[in-house]
Amino acid sequence: MTGSEPRILSIHIKDNRIDAIDGGIVDEGSKWILLAAVRGGARRNGHVLIRRKHVRKMVPVGKFTNLAATVVGSWPPAPLVDADGNSVDLDLDHGHLDLTELSRIAPVLGFHYERRKGERLVDGVPVDFENDDADLRFRIVTDDGRVHSSVTELKRSALIALEIGSSRLLKLAAKMNEANSEPAASTVVENSDVESSEEIISASKAVPVKSTPFLIRLANFKDVPGIQALHQRGGFAPPSPRFLERVMADENSMVIVAVDPEDHVVAWAKTNYIPASVAEPAGYYLTGVRVDDQHRRIGLAREMAAARLAWLRRRTDTVYASVPAPNQPARRYLSVVGFTEIPRATPRTSPTDSVLLELDFTDEAAL
Repeated sequence: MTGSEPRILSIHIKDNRIDAIDGGIVDEGSKWILLAAVRGGARRNGHVLIRRKHVRKMVPVGKFTNLAATVVGSWPPAPLVDADGNSVDLDLDHGHLDLTELSRIAPVLGFHYERRKGERLVDGVPVDFENDDADLRFRIVTDDGRVHSSVTELKRSALIALEIGSSRLLKLAAKMNEANSEPAASTVVENSDVESSEEIISASKAVPVKSTPFLIRLANFKDVPGIQALHQRGGFAPPSPRFLERVMADENSMVIVAVDPEDHVVAWAKTNYIPASVAEPAGYYLTGVRVDDQHRRIGLAREMAAARLAWLRRRTDTVYASVPAPNQPARRYLSVVGFTEIPRATPRTSPTDSVLLELDFTDEAAL
């Protein structure tokens, strides 16, 4: 599949429960394929090693191909290199990957492996490289950067793909360095006044919702099934795992969940940056909130809005939202949290046209 003009491909895995991986082939052997990964908008996002036997098909992705020249930047895909810029030599014809070189350039690796009910992703720091025929051994790194003291073993035959140097893993490595050089942070913010704390959401902090047993915190990949189940209970089509994981890993996005004492997801919300090619004006938008039917009208949506706005204040002066004109509950909800509607330059051509709203952080009257 390699050639003088590498294409951006969507590589589909034989197990249909596992999402496709997008990118361009850097190198391939009889056992492994090295992919320069891309994510939404065709942005470069590290590398992925994929075990060839799990590949079902490779499909060119038109929209990535069209965007590659202007958005991706470095294309054809660059090889995997170490800190000195030297190409990393990997034996892609050997079924058992040697992680020695990879561990030197990537402090944390993402292990995608198969299990009875589909794929699982675990992030970890590899240990013990002397016997490459033994099981993979690593210490799991949690979402807040903490490294488990115990060693986890994973059969090499179960490894489907290995994520290397993605933006998600780079941020996790930075958290790991910080977490292991400072005293452990509290897992709960003592001041539960969401609107008064700008640091209410981080990988190691959570916020109790006022007068309820629920907790608002950053979402992680383990919350994906819970978010999907929340949509299904309400009779809505659930977002795909691939979409949820992609937006969770995007540094320009924030996904939060409200969970009950058993850590079940009862609400979720997100905010993300939308470029001019997709929306006008470009900027950060509140892009959705969903609350379980049985937990409505207790303030969850408003608390989740406050959490997202606290995160956005450190990144922008203006936040936008776009909702269908007939959706009066959403318009009232956004008005309550400080948004005002922007008058349209032209009359609406349909009653269902969207209404654009904004919140200006520099306008004290709006806060």
